[in-house]
Amino acid sequence: MSLGKYVGSLLVLLTMTACSDGLIVSDAYIRGLPPGQTVTAAFMTLTNGLNQECRLVGATSPVASSAEIHAHTHQNGTMSMRPVDEVVLPKGGSISFEPGGYHLMLFGLQKSLLDGEEYRVTLLFEGCPKVTVTMPVHSVLREKEG
Repeated sequence: MSLGKYVGSLLVLLTMTACSDGLIVSDAYIRGLPPGQTVTAAFMTLTNGLNQECRLVGATSPVASSAEIHAHTHQNGTMSMRPVDEVVLPKGGSISFEPGGYHLMLFGLQKSLLDGEEYRVTLLFEGCPKVTVTMPVHSVLREKEG
């Protein structure tokens, strides 16, 4: 295998974080904050390779006491964050969970999260199988640099 093909294959593996029966989670990470914070956010891209709609209805993680799906909204020039009951992932579609949009809020962190550490997050779907993904911690400082 040529070096180019090897590097290309490695990049595909690195960007595909988890796959379960046609549901693909990629580019997943947990935002690392300064020590002492008990709440943070997690981001990812969800791709539905199934022949049916999936609804993300929740998440769990051993590093947090609870998790909620949240969305940022813009109304009258003000940005606010609010919990949502579900996010619909259409068959064959993708949805990005990113800063300023949909994201997972992780509450009651059991410890300070350090850049480079990894934690499991299980995504709970209605109508589709759950997916457990290992998410690295990316320092909030890394987001500002990149």
